Amino acid sequence: MRIRPLKVLTVASVLPEELSFLERLAYNFWWSWNRKAESLFSTVDPVRWERIRRNPVRLLKETPQERFRELVEDSAYRKLLGEVEKEFDAYLGQAPQLSWPSPGPIAYFCAEYGISECFQNYSGGLGVLAGDHLKTASDVGLPMVAVGLLYQQGYFHQHVTYNGWQQENFLDYDFSLLPIQLVRAESGAPLIIRVELPDGDVAAQVWKADVGRVPLYLLDTNIADNSTNPTYQNITDQLYGGTHETRIMQEMLLGIGGVRVLAALGIEPSVLHINEGHAAFCTLEWTRHLAQQLGLSFHEAAEITRAQTCFTTHTPVPAGNEIFSLGLLQRYFSRYMPVLGIEWEEFLKLGQANNGSSDEGFSMTILGLRMSNHRNGVSELHGHVARTMWQSLWPHVASDEVPIRSITNGVHIPTWVSSDFAALYDRALGPGWRQRPSEPTQWEAIATIPDAELWAVHVRRRQRLLEAVREHIRQRSGYYDEEHRQRAIAALHPNCLIIGFARRFATYKRSDLLFRNWDRLASILRNPSRPVIILLAGKAHPQDIASKEMMQRILTGIRNAGLEQHVIFLEDYDLGIARALVKGADVWLNTPRRPYEASGTSGMKAALNGVLHCSVLDGWWAEAALSDNGFTIGHGEVFATADEQDAHESESLYQLLENDIIPMFYERDAAGVPRRWVKRMKSAIATLAARYSTHRMLDEYRMAFYEPAAALGAVLAEQQGRAARELSRWKRTLPERWKTLRVISADVPDRGVIHVGEPVPVRLVLDCGAMNPDELLAQVYYGPLTAHGEFVQARVANLSLSHVEGARATFEGTYTTPDSGQHGFALRVLPHHPHVPDPVDLQLVVWVQGEQ
Repeated sequence: MRIRPLKVLTVASVLPEELSFLERLAYNFWWSWNRKAESLFSTVDPVRWERIRRNPVRLLKETPQERFRELVEDSAYRKLLGEVEKEFDAYLGQAPQLSWPSPGPIAYFCAEYGISECFQNYSGGLGVLAGDHLKTASDVGLPMVAVGLLYQQGYFHQHVTYNGWQQENFLDYDFSLLPIQLVRAESGAPLIIRVELPDGDVAAQVWKADVGRVPLYLLDTNIADNSTNPTYQNITDQLYGGTHETRIMQEMLLGIGGVRVLAALGIEPSVLHINEGHAAFCTLEWTRHLAQQLGLSFHEAAEITRAQTCFTTHTPVPAGNEIFSLGLLQRYFSRYMPVLGIEWEEFLKLGQANNGSSDEGFSMTILGLRMSNHRNGVSELHGHVARTMWQSLWPHVASDEVPIRSITNGVHIPTWVSSDFAALYDRALGPGWRQRPSEPTQWEAIATIPDAELWAVHVRRRQRLLEAVREHIRQRSGYYDEEHRQRAIAALHPNCLIIGFARRFATYKRSDLLFRNWDRLASILRNPSRPVIILLAGKAHPQDIASKEMMQRILTGIRNAGLEQHVIFLEDYDLGIARALVKGADVWLNTPRRPYEASGTSGMKAALNGVLHCSVLDGWWAEAALSDNGFTIGHGEVFATADEQDAHESESLYQLLENDIIPMFYERDAAGVPRRWVKRMKSAIATLAARYSTHRMLDEYRMAFYEPAAALGAVLAEQQGRAARELSRWKRTLPERWKTLRVISADVPDRGVIHVGEPVPVRLVLDCGAMNPDELLAQVYYGPLTAHGEFVQARVANLSLSHVEGARATFEGTYTTPDSGQHGFALRVLPHHPHVPDPVDLQLVVWVQGEQ
């Protein structure tokens, strides 16, 4: 007979009063980027701390009482405890580094968050970026609240068989052992929110993770309220798991449910920031909330939502964007649509390129783009790619004017800089690098650090990396049998050149680029006088069979080539492995197929620690690479076929290793210091640390997005949405009135040649028809031309309204060309409204241009 418990209880150790601060600290992730705070936990049990993935809550609950009694008697520990408590309280209470003019915070929505390896609520770079975003907002005191989902099984744990095939293990997490706490209503019962789904409402309870001063609220459907519907109960089981039905339910819960969580907590955000399309449904619920609150129609309230919403896209290929079939959408929104107050056809237009098409699915990215005024890609190159990819949504302008700008990602410096390098920076740079990390001047003194001192610090980090790798292989590797495990551990020689090569296995990331020529690679790695070790890690999505097969080809190829002692595979890649690699490798290798890497951030983390980035010119590296701050594979060329591209860049990588990287690393002076290598390390730190910090990134978001969004949203919402009503009405009548606009004449100089800097006068006369002159924006559009007569890097100059007579309006102005060569210009008129930040979004333009 199997006897089931009547009640399940968690029996935890009891902290002595003298150590009670440890519990308060454990439930705030601030400890994860404060070395002194982290040492309070690691000192309790250093070995166990690493084995439980640095989980302070679990550590405290499972530590024997005797160990706590020992710590109470340890005066040095008690002294450190007091220092950290004062520092923690000072951090929470310190004044913001910047002013935030709005009453409500920024609400940040994302499907995943990577904050610490003990909290596996992430799959990769998107989540880690989100975690760094929250940490930085906390550091600078920018009011922010975050929303996500809490996954019962998180992302999968990777097990790789001896023949190189990835298997996935999904483990249920015990939330009571994580640094999160259940949110309760005033009654003391768990806070529950509900979302309309086809078979009844799904209920979700809410957990809170404190990320410094930023609260992160996470929705969880694995509760008794959903026990009659196991499908609902399992919605938050896995990150990026399940079917399309699972995904649409997750994304409705994240977006619609997330806004309802904020409402239940009395949080009224001034700005919404949607980090990737998964959360774009939040714009619908926020619009519904505003409509109900202010007595507006959906379309009127949507004007406020657009004004307040910032949307960040991370996907550089159309196939990577979430699209739901119309049948699925109609089924799952059948109960929510009446609440929303919008017709089905109008709803479809929000997520389709071809408004209302029955042949086109509903794109979450298009929904995010259409429901936001502020949009961005995550690097300069990705911004260009995104503008080109989504030009069909703005067909009346060139791709350069598609209103998607670039804000390049960054990394949270306190999280990713090693303790050894942090101590070095404290000595050499003073406190400024911690207080103002995004200011390049704070890093200039890197050049004054003695080469030998910098190299000694890096050598210590290399040693720590190798120790971590040895322990990891002992604990977690199914890919190695016992013989190969011992050989791999023995191969980790401290004098080898160490290349970190860790990433998600995806075909566009080309993890196989390094392994195209096994004989060539073997000759590079096996040189007895210049040995090289590659530390390889990464997961493939469980449903991505092509990437799993690529991983298997690589791993079996390593074994067949006899390179197991030179290419070490680290199973179950996570933040812990990433942290060790970016802080201790010599080279960080990155081989995506341009232009499919939206940004990438691992190389930024590596550069903070003097690890040299080696990459193709894609993502962030396309704008960051200099001749002396890393290594570049190829020259950014694009070939006719993928195979040609791969062959060329694989050869370039082999040559780079043979002729530059390996010789430079092993070129030592009498003291054993690789001077040229260290010079390049210094350049990497000095040129990349400030520019690619999340402090710089967040400041760009604040100035370009958050503050304008909050300001315009407030204007539109005041007086019960009076300005929003007016704007909606103006937009509704605009298309018919626009049809009455006519060009009477365009007076331009008939010159074949003008000189650089010479003003060119332009005069445009319009019959405004039903439009008012102050509703018109007349512009000259000019710039250099290609051999085919097409504009490239065109500029715009506004013309001034100089005369009005009846319906006739005259606009005049001049423009100048800063460069010589073949140039052209055209004239255009766009509608203008003071509450529309970019007139391109109005989708109306009259061009005065040459014949096609």
